[in-house]
Amino acid sequence: MKPSMQRRISWKSAAALVAMAVFGACGMSFAADSATQSFTPKAVGEFATSQRPQGVPTDYVVTPNGFFSPSCVQRVEESETLHADGSIESPDGTVRKPAACTQPHYRFDGTRVEPNGSSYMPAIQALHQPTINGWVEDANYDSSVNIGKIVATWKVPSTPTNQSGQTDYFFPGLEQLPTVESILQPVLGYDAFSGTVWTLSSWNCCVSGTTYYSGPINTKAGDTILGTTQCKAANACSTWAITSKDVTTGKSTTLSTDPYGNLKWVFGGVMEVYGVSSCNELPASSPLTYSSIAVYNTAFTKISNTPWGADYPVGSTSPQCNYNVSTTASSVTLKY
Repeated sequence: MKPSMQRRISWKSAAALVAMAVFGACGMSFAADSATQSFTPKAVGEFATSQRPQGVPTDYVVTPNGFFSPSCVQRVEESETLHADGSIESPDGTVRKPAACTQPHYRFDGTRVEPNGSSYMPAIQALHQPTINGWVEDANYDSSVNIGKIVATWKVPSTPTNQSGQTDYFFPGLEQLPTVESILQPVLGYDAFSGTVWTLSSWNCCVSGTTYYSGPINTKAGDTILGTTQCKAANACSTWAITSKDVTTGKSTTLSTDPYGNLKWVFGGVMEVYGVSSCNELPASSPLTYSSIAVYNTAFTKISNTPWGADYPVGSTSPQCNYNVSTTASSVTLKY
């Protein structure tokens, strides 16, 4: 097992040890913009029966960070700021902190995590096979200095040939080192919010054990996406903005947050999927390239040498779809 994979598993475990927070009184439904339907985050019950993870309640929500009860997923509005303790501050200074979650969540492999942090995976809760749920391939590296900003551009791929209720995610991201506590990620998702369309949303998991997201916007195949994760003030990276922007339409969605720790684990591009049991459930337009990737230190000075390393968290899980990662200093290409 590669060191990077070991740390990713450690982060999943560490994130489970803290209490989760609940969603506000406004509920999970929302209207994102004039071109967007009213979405609800996708429920596990929307997977085909053969793709559904056993033991995970069908009303649980699929997120880029595992399976969560709808009561344990928190939306942060564009004008609000998420704080490291899980509280959310409005522009007028009003602070609200959601109550503790009472429901367990489930990791990518089906492990059940109780609110008190204990976890186990009974045999009856093993995931259906062959089905992929989780990270498939990515390029990443460990930085020797604190990161202050990462930007990446990519195209929305074509929709999968086989639309069977699966969810496909693509994003760059940042995590802490040496102790991984959360991930900051501008996310492109297919069928992520109860609709067979591409959407953009910015995510931060797992602040106080909760997964937080910004209100999604619609995008479409062929549009150019710009993902930007940066601290708001040079050398004082206490507050961050995660922005997912459709450059083609000019629309964007931003999550403001102030995570704990120094962000040194850099991901130039990731493919993560749920409910994928055949290769034609991935986007038809392989490969997908993250281009114009630029990484900056906390003084906003561009880092010239980014030693990307290919990573294949999917391992031997089926289906095997000729996965391959290639990189340059400023690009990551994910093939399948």
